[in-house]
Amino acid sequence: MKSKDIMTLFPLAHRPELLPDASAAVVADGLTLQAGKRTVFEGVSFGVPSGVLAVLAGPSGTGRTALALALAGRLAPSGGRLSVLGRDLPRGAGAVRRRVGIAGNPTVAPLDETLTVRHHVAEALTLAGPWWKPSASHRQVDRTISAANDLLGALEDAFGDDPAATSLRQARLHRGELIRDAAPVARFTLSLLLALVPSPDMLVVDDVDQLRTVGERRAAWAALLTVERTARAGSGPLTVIATCQDRRELDDVLDTTHRVSALPLRPVVVQALGPEPAPATHVTPPVPATPATPATPATLPAPATPAMSALSPAPTPETR
Repeated sequence: MKSKDIMTLFPLAHRPELLPDASAAVVADGLTLQAGKRTVFEGVSFGVPSGVLAVLAGPSGTGRTALALALAGRLAPSGGRLSVLGRDLPRGAGAVRRRVGIAGNPTVAPLDETLTVRHHVAEALTLAGPWWKPSASHRQVDRTISAANDLLGALEDAFGDDPAATSLRQARLHRGELIRDAAPVARFTLSLLLALVPSPDMLVVDDVDQLRTVGERRAAWAALLTVERTARAGSGPLTVIATCQDRRELDDVLDTTHRVSALPLRPVVVQALGPEPAPATHVTPPVPATPATPATPATLPAPATPAMSALSPAPTPETR
């Protein structure tokens, strides 16, 4: 299946420290993935500057999940050239996996719904920490949960009377609550922050459409436009890759009349997948006439040593 290269850039209006680097985080040229006799995707070419939100948008069957996993170093394309964070794939897949966090994919990065929020966070922090440290401290766990709730609260304030505010109003994480009982947008936010614990240079988020309501999806896109990780010395801006079938809620959030557009937002690049992608929409977040104090994006506590073990082997290619 062919993919047409259609991109839309939404320039960052008033956050110069997060302007994209001249170097590209991703360069793909003629990527193809075969699964037996089946073509998952074919002839995909695009580039992603560092520090942007890149959206892989396309209907079911266009291979957007498989493409996202290839960018994360989890699947080896059958043909074409791919460079991620300066590493050529598949040769540099191990190094890429250590620098890319994954969220939203139940196969690669599942949330264990039988655990409490506190236990799940403690387990994730322990796995991301150094091998010689057997467990995460209570302080680290509390700070991570608080960071997720702070982000949810900041987004609720920013949305005002938007329907997304209704979804966010009750979306808070409670330490003793089972993961399965948390609000969907709270689980989504937790998955983001857990993926950012090792302070990766790129975050891959699969299937924003898994959130069922318009308000939840608007909140999810706002989180992806604003969330940051604790930066390491010498690290550049965080690059975010997200997949979806329908990006209308992203367009809603980026509309110049929306209150969220007054926040410091990262630039957006849209890569439309499929034989006949929908026309791209150009929206530029405005610079407020009277600068208001922007909501501060939530950041994560850095682990004692920013080490991360190599992730699990690549799963069987999945087509979406």
